[in-house]
Amino acid sequence: MKILQLVYSLGPGGAERFVVDLSNELARQDNDVTLCVLRDDLQGNSGFYRRDLSDKLNYINLKIPEGLRISNIAIINRLVKKLKPDVVHSHLNLVNYVFPLTLLYPKIRFFHTIHSIPKSEVKSSFEYWIRRFFYSKFKMKAITISEEVSRSFLSYYKFSSYNEIYNGRAQPNPTSAFSDVKNDIQKYRDNGSSIFLHIGTCNAAKNQRTLIGAFNKIMNNEDHALLLIIGSGFDSEEGRNLKKLACDKIIFLGEKHNVSDYLLNADAFCLSSVREGMPISLIEAFACGCTPICTPIGGLINTIKNGETGYLSKSVSEDDYYVAIRDYLENKDKIKKEDLIQYYNNYFSIEECAKKYISLYMMEVTIPSFTVTMKN
Repeated sequence: MKILQLVYSLGPGGAERFVVDLSNELARQDNDVTLCVLRDDLQGNSGFYRRDLSDKLNYINLKIPEGLRISNIAIINRLVKKLKPDVVHSHLNLVNYVFPLTLLYPKIRFFHTIHSIPKSEVKSSFEYWIRRFFYSKFKMKAITISEEVSRSFLSYYKFSSYNEIYNGRAQPNPTSAFSDVKNDIQKYRDNGSSIFLHIGTCNAAKNQRTLIGAFNKIMNNEDHALLLIIGSGFDSEEGRNLKKLACDKIIFLGEKHNVSDYLLNADAFCLSSVREGMPISLIEAFACGCTPICTPIGGLINTIKNGETGYLSKSVSEDDYYVAIRDYLENKDKIKKEDLIQYYNNYFSIEECAKKYISLYMMEVTIPSFTVTMKN
């Protein structure tokens, strides 16, 4: 099967990480896969994940300028015309570039994965009606990534023609820096400290002010705890304010490509978001046996069972998140690393995720007149 995956950039985000993993796995399973990236991967962090691309992939970097322009749509059109794929699969807001192509190529099957709550991806009423038209008329097959995202899709668009496939992640492995990370973290473990890890760019959706406020309270009452924060954007005005707010047991590490080394050495993974779809960082935590402590939003409520696969706060408030952290500290041995890893293997491996995507692709490509709503 010839598959074209489209994403805006390979920057350090969860959706971008997922697209790389899915493309690699689809190619490994003997499909002819082309991954096309619009943004110049030499600009800034736009090529963050390029080093992780498989040699089995065909990789195209269009290097087109920012913004939704007719000329940019024409460039993608020429690419589709040249490649003649069976499937075109877009991600994030790149879907806006692809809608016109669904009318030009009726024999190609078009898919779009919605990586967050649907309403959060739409910027205007015009965009809403455009998306609703193409999703409802089956020109573009919408794919949701959790039960909560599916419910939001149904509530927002008022119809149920979506395909639910949970995100997957390739097994994170130690890098060449693993020993150094382990040694650094061990210095804090020597006094019995629990190591907490947060992964996320500094932005309002990640709700890091609540995270830091809750941990400041923890540190006031708990000598043996340390929070490591990995992510970019903390040199912004808000990021600098957060650093000033944080106590000295909250350490900002900046952006890291070897996130797996930290997850494999940390005790707990922290996510205090107010908006999520199905975070790749959460799946990575499961895969590394790192206990999640999260807020009850998006796909988090569908994957974390309190006290069994992690801990959920009652709300996104600072007080409730503090209570969730305390629940973990008082029950540190309750959730076993090996059980979390098995949970990942059963439900979130990229191999199983790719099989579901291939099944959906084949159903649509083989029987183009047949439309189905799948909930996997």
